[in-house]
Amino acid sequence: MRHLPYWIGGFMLLPFVLWAGLFLAFPGDKPGITDSPLTASLVAVSLPLVMFHYIAGLGFVANSMSGQAGEVLPVWGPARWVQRAMAPLTVVLSVLAVVFLTQAGEGWLTALAVGLGGLVMAGVMVAARRPTRSAVLHVRPGEWLDAAVMGFGRALLHVPVLGGLLREAGRDPHRGVPMLLLNLALLLGVLVALFGFSVLVIPAFLALPFVFYVLLVLASG
Repeated sequence: MRHLPYWIGGFMLLPFVLWAGLFLAFPGDKPGITDSPLTASLVAVSLPLVMFHYIAGLGFVANSMSGQAGEVLPVWGPARWVQRAMAPLTVVLSVLAVVFLTQAGEGWLTALAVGLGGLVMAGVMVAARRPTRSAVLHVRPGEWLDAAVMGFGRALLHVPVLGGLLREAGRDPHRGVPMLLLNLALLLGVLVALFGFSVLVIPAFLALPFVFYVLLVLASG
């Protein structure tokens, strides 16, 4: 009975396995994937993180059914091995994504951002599997996050032009905030015109692992 959650979880993945088999069996272009290298790379690099947390959820139920603490790592050996393999798999996929995107002509900046995001995901998975070695990541997370935000804010005040706009917004919000937002919107428009919509995608993708981490910390508190 303690292995039942894993069997059910594997059965739930059967449609995705069948879809992957059909995807590989039939040659030709796949609209939405082969015609969009960035989308395909983002999905591929993110899949191990999804599988990592999927196994963690199944392990929580299976451990509870066997009378053990659900919060610990999966007790069943194969589940632990698969979960442990997700971080190295993410690193491999990140390297392949960088090479693939570079050859596809997406630009080295886009490729580097995808690879860096994958490495951050791998680091999150390694830390989650080693709570004793990464306890510093969970010590007073609110204070650490607040200190990081305050330090980042102080650094922004020293940036030319932007720092002046921020200080003006702090002194006179009614006058400074609209000017700040207008200048940021104009800057974003110029960057999109020069580099394309990747300017919008890359920061969001890089922030995704940190958002997940903050949500996990808040949920565990």
